[in-house]
Amino acid sequence: MVNDLRTPALHISGVDFRQVNGRTALCLLSTDIGAVTLHCRSDFPADACEKQHQKAWLKDALRQQRKMPEFRSGQSKLCVCPEVLIRLGVTDM
Repeated sequence: MVNDLRTPALHISGVDFRQVNGRTALCLLSTDIGAVTLHCRSDFPADACEKQHQKAWLKDALRQQRKMPEFRSGQSKLCVCPEVLIRLGVTDM
């Protein structure tokens, strides 16, 4: 049986402007059963618009989560709620 974990909230904090190759942030992904904080990175230049960075951080967070054993094995499937995607302006997930 596959467990679908809904992600109704994404909180971004700890934005770091000192990265040479982009910006980093801490992304807190909240699910139905808990939360995970991931250190994510954006490859956009530091002066790119905030929405581009947020989108990159979300994609990096999801990439990292897919590598976790419960997702990689197929035991669980992560679903990001449309409200989160709309708030970040993500249309191409």
